[in-house]
Amino acid sequence: MKKLFLFCFLAALGLNAGSKPLPVALHQPIIIDTDCAIDDMRAISLLLSRPEITIKAILISDGSLTPVAGYEKVRALLHAFNRDTIPVGIGAELPGINPPWREFNNKLSWGPNSVPADHLPDAVKLLEDQINRADGKITLVCLGALSNIKQLVVQNRSMLYKIDRIIWYNESVKPLQGFNYSCDPEAANFLMQSGLRMDVISNLQQEEAVLDTSFLTICRHSNQLLSGALYYVHSQPAAIEKLMQHHFRLCDDLVVMYLTNPELFDMNVLLSNIKIRYNQGYNVKAVQEVFRDMIMNTYVAGTSVVFNEFPRNREMFTYDVRQIMDSAIIRYGLEEWKANVMTDEFHGHLGVFSIVGAKMGIRAREIFHVGPDELEVTTFAGTRPPYSCMNDGIQVSTGATLGMGTIHVADDNITRPSAIFTLGKHAVRLTLKAQYLKQVNDDINEGLVKFGLADDGYWKLVRLNALKYWLKWDRNEIFDIEEISN
Repeated sequence: MKKLFLFCFLAALGLNAGSKPLPVALHQPIIIDTDCAIDDMRAISLLLSRPEITIKAILISDGSLTPVAGYEKVRALLHAFNRDTIPVGIGAELPGINPPWREFNNKLSWGPNSVPADHLPDAVKLLEDQINRADGKITLVCLGALSNIKQLVVQNRSMLYKIDRIIWYNESVKPLQGFNYSCDPEAANFLMQSGLRMDVISNLQQEEAVLDTSFLTICRHSNQLLSGALYYVHSQPAAIEKLMQHHFRLCDDLVVMYLTNPELFDMNVLLSNIKIRYNQGYNVKAVQEVFRDMIMNTYVAGTSVVFNEFPRNREMFTYDVRQIMDSAIIRYGLEEWKANVMTDEFHGHLGVFSIVGAKMGIRAREIFHVGPDELEVTTFAGTRPPYSCMNDGIQVSTGATLGMGTIHVADDNITRPSAIFTLGKHAVRLTLKAQYLKQVNDDINEGLVKFGLADDGYWKLVRLNALKYWLKWDRNEIFDIEEISN
């Protein structure tokens, strides 16, 4: 027992020594696998409504409905969302599967226009094709049995390395039980031992995670595709009866909440298999608020750590910053605005090279198509002002910080406003163009001649120039960009 504890402690210590938060993906490609219960309908609808999530395909597995019946309902739902181009595949029927709620789910229409099955594409073949076409790893969002994925991995084990993780709804991990598990326990056991990361989300029988008729009221008062689709299904007589009985609970819908807001879930790992994670709790009130905001189209998806939405009230900013605020956001976007604002507060004053660094970091992220916390940076700006001020802007805009150990100052005798940004084997150098650097140096020299470094007039001029560069300098124009052999 002591040896096991020591092993776990050392393993955790090793992980923590080089750990950093998982980067927030700007766009998440997923494949959905569903058995087409009514909570699956809600989950799929929520995912269809999210612009930051790209659904590559939907697979139908046996369970709450037969795969053929589920296929027709999913096609009708996609048509309601104007998303007919998303391919749908049908899995195999499983022996002995006929749950008592199948009749109820069969009664429900998922869209006003029925789309009968003209042909029956194979789910496993579709899954393989979409994984092979993907630029990177795919997340599999599973709302039913795991049969289709297991069959793919058995046929082609190399698929394991192209799947990022499985997010699976199942009632319980300890002990391992629930309807989605019982439909194909062999598939679940196989994948849990395959080395794939699996995040298992459960309702945990939370009494508060219930839907009632107020859910219909929210849908009725929101003029969105999502609310319309949800209202259409849940206002049918069979569904209203269940709503009035408080029968519906947030179940498979929780997988969407976890995918979009993982911070609301208290996750644990199996000691016997650290690839398997499961929620031992979740913030029910916050999850319900996310659900409501998505329906009302007031949900904000962003990469902020603390803010749900970055402050944009003019009254919160100093009077000179207010004058450029609207124009800067329109020209360069909210992400650069946020980076510059946080950089200046962190930096302690509104500086020229700190703004250059913020713009440089945002441009680098655009080149690599990544969010924060994913790039390694080597900066040539040194450790002495004014060039070194650029390092603060780079840290804020990229998330590559001294604390994370992902930014490094090159040991170079000649300092300059330049940095190399690296992701895997790809590296790019960004350098402030000569004409812009000359303008900054001329402005600095002008201030030193007029006021001297210790005079507040110099720092007022620096602030004035920084605001000017913030508004006038386009990050797409001011940098030389060079591919680096890494």
